Amino acid sequence: QAAAHLPPLPAFLYACSSVQPRIGGMMAWQACGVQARSAPVFLSLGGSCRRGPVHIVRRCFASSDSIAASGGRDPRDAVVKIFNTRQRPGWTVPWQDQPVESSTGSGAVIEMRLGQGREMRMVLTAAHVIADTRYLQVQRSTDRFSGEKYRASIAAVCHEADLALLHVHDQESLAEIKPLEVAPTAELPHVFDKVRVVGYPVGGDACSITEGVVSRVEVQEYSHSLRAGLALTVDAAINSGNSGGPLVDAATANIVGVAFQKLVARGVELQGHAVPAPLIQRFLAEVAVLLGGEGAALAEAPPSAAPLRLRLPSLGCDYQSLEPPALRRSLGLGKRSGILISRVHTAGFTEEGEATPEPTMRKGDVLLEFNGFALDELGFCSLFGRRVHFAAARDLCTVGQHVPIKVWRDGQELALEHTLHAGRYLVARGQFDVRPCFFMCGGLVFQPLSHEYLQGWSSSDRPPHLQNLFLRGHLTPERTEAVMISTILADEANAGYDSGWVGAPVVQAVNGETIRNMSHLIEVVAAERAKAAATGEESFLAFDVLMSSGPFRLVLPLAGLDDANARICSLYGLPSECRSHHYYVLEAETAAQTTA
Repeated sequence: QAAAHLPPLPAFLYACSSVQPRIGGMMAWQACGVQARSAPVFLSLGGSCRRGPVHIVRRCFASSDSIAASGGRDPRDAVVKIFNTRQRPGWTVPWQDQPVESSTGSGAVIEMRLGQGREMRMVLTAAHVIADTRYLQVQRSTDRFSGEKYRASIAAVCHEADLALLHVHDQESLAEIKPLEVAPTAELPHVFDKVRVVGYPVGGDACSITEGVVSRVEVQEYSHSLRAGLALTVDAAINSGNSGGPLVDAATANIVGVAFQKLVARGVELQGHAVPAPLIQRFLAEVAVLLGGEGAALAEAPPSAAPLRLRLPSLGCDYQSLEPPALRRSLGLGKRSGILISRVHTAGFTEEGEATPEPTMRKGDVLLEFNGFALDELGFCSLFGRRVHFAAARDLCTVGQHVPIKVWRDGQELALEHTLHAGRYLVARGQFDVRPCFFMCGGLVFQPLSHEYLQGWSSSDRPPHLQNLFLRGHLTPERTEAVMISTILADEANAGYDSGWVGAPVVQAVNGETIRNMSHLIEVVAAERAKAAATGEESFLAFDVLMSSGPFRLVLPLAGLDDANARICSLYGLPSECRSHHYYVLEAETAAQTTA
């Protein structure tokens, strides 16, 4: 409609088609230049541009003079190249690491206010650029400045939002740089706004700029964390190495986004994504609060100092849209709208071990409002003057925050207070900068099932019983992890069973006791061993497992188990404790309790 009022222009500005390419039902979402993943096609309704044709012409055909269009500011001065020497853990052989790798990305120098009037220059980048790092360096554009590299470390990271903040130890190296400003939270770009991607893509060493427009503002799946969040879609080229670089407004040179992924599929071109300014500002604000007066300590901290690890909140449930009119009528909603809560996830305790109260929401509730935002039948709300999915509003909250909600339950509208917790899943995902958990007993290697383990296969080749748990697993107090046998290390203690990968059977029970998680399995094994030692009778460990083909049982003799474990650890290079550091004290504590 707007195009009808414009003078004749090239047809490509108006032509559009709905292209939904599928490759085996999947699309590839590539985190630019660092890692690639496959993810299900994520479809959503786009926001509408409310600006008139004059605005469209002004934004699409603004002056191409880079300095004038940026208000006299060349953003390249404040964009650095990041060199990451990293080593990922071996998720299929959890006591070993993968080979050392090197990768590069981009980042923007910004000024952080850390309280007590202290300011510090830091580098804003994407979390996947610095994931699993062993050694970090930054460098300015070699065609304009010295090629010297400076040591850096992670000050804060939020893998769910794919954002990180780096501390450069030689602060004098950043002294002459004029930091870039992050756009205010309320200044979310509009469709047709002209933007530039600044960074260090492959193909050269100098800082590069590509230009385009914002083509979508909506909730997308983040390939790094497999989590849906607000994102900007731009047609400016984003290539390998651009990750973490700023997306700047062409008129002001303010940072309106951080480049983090692009859509790669047959028939798809120029669909790059950036973390928007509201999420960046939320991340920076939380970092500033948590660091508080620790700015001086941060400046003197060694490179090995542990960074802040931030989390985004989760609603703690599954939900579905109420688009079908018959479904809405069956619930007696009348003219109300919202989304149907189909399943509630709770472990009964937080990741820190603190007990959590009963969930506020129940299966069958209709969520009408979240934190003051009224929801429609698709879960969309009005935020920043746009119609976007309420997940964008959720991510502006913090973990532990109490938010008001309205639900429709049993024919009544109820006003409740809901506490937001960090997201938890039966099958863990988005694990970075951590060591895999494992436990070995008689040559049987146990691990919690995780998305990182499943990445050893393509999504179409994964063992169906494991993929089913990943897609449909339900977190409950009775089961907080899916524990599997990832491999069997051959020894006379497990003679008669296959060795190596044996189909990754999932443990259901040990000696008749249903297993909740890895810690519980280790406790049960320790208790059974303590009982056998006390009685002196011949005893066994019976593991009831579930394979792709159905139930199966493995039995180990308890007699001589210590000798077998020592033999296996020596032969296969496992730590003498037969487990990862997460469980060092668990067996001793359980044995002491059993004896008492």
